[in-house]
Amino acid sequence: NFIVGFPGETEADLAELERFLTGARLDAIGVFGYSDEEGTEAVGYENKLDADVIAERLAHISQLAEELTSQRAEERVGETLQVLVESIESDEDGEVAIGRAAHQAPETDGQVVFTTREGLVPGRMVE
Repeated sequence: NFIVGFPGETEADLAELERFLTGARLDAIGVFGYSDEEGTEAVGYENKLDADVIAERLAHISQLAEELTSQRAEERVGETLQVLVESIESDEDGEVAIGRAAHQAPETDGQVVFTTREGLVPGRMVE
């Protein structure tokens, strides 16, 4: 997870974050815009960025993160992983099994959709 728009953040800092994200090949990337939180040291920091600048940087890095994680997901197609079967769901073609690999957090990092449901039971680890 990354915060953009932290007090004092420069264009060079943002460019460094872009280079890191592009090279790191992360499976999941969370991006948040900085905002003051009572009780934190940063509330008293100087050189705070305007809300418009934070929003612009958040949109830019969020778009980059989406592109990079989509590319990474495409790279994983056909890979063999240990996956926890979480559910059996219905779709237009019948039933499909849904699961998560170790690199996927619930509700934020995507899911595995099995190409076959045969022998898959929620709660089991499969390869």
